[in-house]
Amino acid sequence: MKNLLNFASYACALLISISCTTQPIDSVQLDLLNQEALNDSCEDEDPITRVVNNGTVTFAFKVIDDQGNVLVDIPNIPASSTTSWVSFTQGEVLFSLDSDQTLVNDDKVVLQMGTCMAYDIEIDANNQIVSYTPITL
Repeated sequence: MKNLLNFASYACALLISISCTTQPIDSVQLDLLNQEALNDSCEDEDPITRVVNNGTVTFAFKVIDDQGNVLVDIPNIPASSTTSWVSFTQGEVLFSLDSDQTLVNDDKVVLQMGTCMAYDIEIDANNQIVSYTPITL
């Protein structure tokens, strides 16, 4: 029984340490400054988007409206890079991320985007989208 309690406390400590992550304070402050800048500037403006590619492969990105018109086309987004913010008309749109690399899944997301909305698409180190929620500015 004594060993079981010791094991349980070690397991809890291990789980807590694994679940904690750190992010440099400069990065957090920069994210907050970017968010504040976006919030201060929006008055019935078109939605915006960008891609943060933290993956290991190049992606192509498109925003397509419900009529099939390409509103945004950004080819060749290299690994470890971030695109500029781009605007597009509001409405139901398809966000399409494609890669020609084998074993990397293409991803498509359909969202209703209105004025003063932003969609910051983040690709993680495993080449997967990790953000599916737009924000209201």
